[in-house]
Amino acid sequence: MDQPDDPPKKRKAPKKRKAPKKRKAPKREISNANLFADDIVFSDTEKILFSEDLHQSSLADREVLMDGKPEDRYTPCKKLNEGGMKAIWEVDDHRTARKVAMALFQDSKIASAKEIEAFLYEARLTANLQHPNIIPVYDIAIDENGNPYFTMKALKGETLGEILSKLRSNQASKYTRTRLLGIFLKVCNAIDYAHTKGVIHLDLKPSNIIVGEFGDVHVLDWGLALLVTHPDDPTEKTKPRDIVGGTPGYMAPEQTKGTTNDVNFQTDVYMLGAILYEILTHHCPIEGKTTQEVLQKTVRGEVPDPAKRNPGQKIPVALSAMVRKAMQTDPTERYATVSALIRDLHQFQDGFATRAENPTFFTHLARLVKRHKMAVGLLAASTAIIAIVLVNSFGKIKQSEQVALEALATLQEKNDYIATTAKQVAPDYLNLMAREEKAYAFAAAEQALNTGLAFDPSIEDGWIQKSRILLSQQKFNTAWGMLSDQPSSLLRLAERYKDAEPVSDPEIPQLVRDFQNHDMADSIPRLFYHLNRTPFNPTPHFPALAESLKVLNPKIEILHFSWKAVSEKDGKSISVKTRTLMIFHPYAGSTSTAST
Repeated sequence: MDQPDDPPKKRKAPKKRKAPKKRKAPKREISNANLFADDIVFSDTEKILFSEDLHQSSLADREVLMDGKPEDRYTPCKKLNEGGMKAIWEVDDHRTARKVAMALFQDSKIASAKEIEAFLYEARLTANLQHPNIIPVYDIAIDENGNPYFTMKALKGETLGEILSKLRSNQASKYTRTRLLGIFLKVCNAIDYAHTKGVIHLDLKPSNIIVGEFGDVHVLDWGLALLVTHPDDPTEKTKPRDIVGGTPGYMAPEQTKGTTNDVNFQTDVYMLGAILYEILTHHCPIEGKTTQEVLQKTVRGEVPDPAKRNPGQKIPVALSAMVRKAMQTDPTERYATVSALIRDLHQFQDGFATRAENPTFFTHLARLVKRHKMAVGLLAASTAIIAIVLVNSFGKIKQSEQVALEALATLQEKNDYIATTAKQVAPDYLNLMAREEKAYAFAAAEQALNTGLAFDPSIEDGWIQKSRILLSQQKFNTAWGMLSDQPSSLLRLAERYKDAEPVSDPEIPQLVRDFQNHDMADSIPRLFYHLNRTPFNPTPHFPALAESLKVLNPKIEILHFSWKAVSEKDGKSISVKTRTLMIFHPYAGSTSTAST
């Protein structure tokens, strides 16, 4: 950039003009709501810029901006840029000890009051847009000669226009399409934020986007921006001038009319689409030999298809569809908001179909396959391998089918033989069970019964014996289910106690009586065997046993039954008048003998 040696000079103060009458502050509300999409959220008054906040730059109110001599605070270093009425200088800020950028009128220009007001308007508007991707304004002031200036962050880097120009000329660049889309997303986020504040940029283009050395992105030049408040007139937009400008090739068709009546948030959407177009093709979307030709193509919507403009770039269908939707001639057919454009771009980056494509089922299916390439590849490879194996094995399967059938027949014969043999020996195990039961070898008896039933589950007598064992173990509910289809005294006994298992100690004598009355007298020894194998409290348990002995010996008029603890190791000692009993306590681990 040019760096002339002449630093900013003092300029004579413009002739004093009569202070204009202060305009009535508009209401703090947003009207003409049809210009705003549903998902643009306008928050409280602290977040929204209003016209009276940006029009304090009138001649009568400029005393608050007077800052004496700027040369006492700033020292010019070099000119960074200039264009129109404005020049940008890099200056040293002595208060903060840093370099900042200063915007001021060029020395050769004599600014009118209206131009000064527009200058201050841009400074104030930009200062109120506080976003990481919008250049921050540090200070706004007017020097002693009445010349306005403002300072902002001194940016280092290159513009997106310079980056795309290098790509267009096939120069080596670190900016891949993925990185450029990341830059574009940051620009979209900045504009989406500005729209929530009611601000339309109206001059979006690659040269107004600067990319820093460390990935920082800033949107510049808000000099043409409009503030939408519409206090009284829905066609009014707050701006110090009524004519809308823009850059041919990027500006929307409605901007070519030159008035503020037709521009809205979709105007910025169009220009974002134009930037995305150039990112994809490395060419401006609309070009011509003259400005008039470019504007005519803009109005007619003559935008070449991105894929055809630069076939070598292999532009994805989704991105082309997004560009076409954003750059529709009719604003109502564009994305309703910048956030909708952002969502579609995120959908593309995540591998999903975008709304701009009007996706079909097959579009979604194709994206699903693309998102899961590895899984689909493994599945396809596995399917191919399986198919090959099946084809090669089909012949062998046919050949070995007869062998398999013969082996199956042999196996069936062996199984039949084993089953027949098992049925033949099953009764022997039931007989063994009866002998062990009479010898009070209850565990061995139960094991023999289970073996017999395993060999021949059809032995009905075996299941009767199994139910008698369950009743002795006080598993009444299980026994009831086993006997439910065989009405008998055993079933009635099981049904009586099926909801009260196990019985309490005071109920043991009655249980003994019921065993006698329901054909279970022979199983009473097993009942006592299982009673003494479970933990019990001697205080209620032994009196219940004494009462049970009386039930079993009704002819004995007097039965002396006493017990005492011998030791924790030896269990309990029980004394009965007529005989000595053998008691086993499973937790004591031994038997004890009591004498009369």
